[in-house]
Amino acid sequence: MRDVRSLEPLWHLRQRRHAVVACIDDPAELEAAAEALRELGAELVVERRPGPLSAALGRPSVTVASRFGRIGWRGEAASVERVLAELESFELSCPECGPQAWGDPGGF
Repeated sequence: MRDVRSLEPLWHLRQRRHAVVACIDDPAELEAAAEALRELGAELVVERRPGPLSAALGRPSVTVASRFGRIGWRGEAASVERVLAELESFELSCPECGPQAWGDPGGF
């Protein structure tokens, strides 16, 4: 799976927020980092029991997807550092909000 666009439980995030989808029994580590995730434009979506997200993404799994639905990273464990790094890379690669939009720093 390359993107999460077809997953109905995530439609409310489309083009608005990045998604961190945790299909794990104990998401405490990610829940503790919820504020940091929000600061990077992401919403944490937790599926504690097997459901449609687990069926599509696997269980256990943690998936980080951009606001456009592209999966940037997916793993079996909840690594907050890795999740935050991927969210930061989304912002840096976005032409409207990353370095491309900042202009030429040498142009003063």
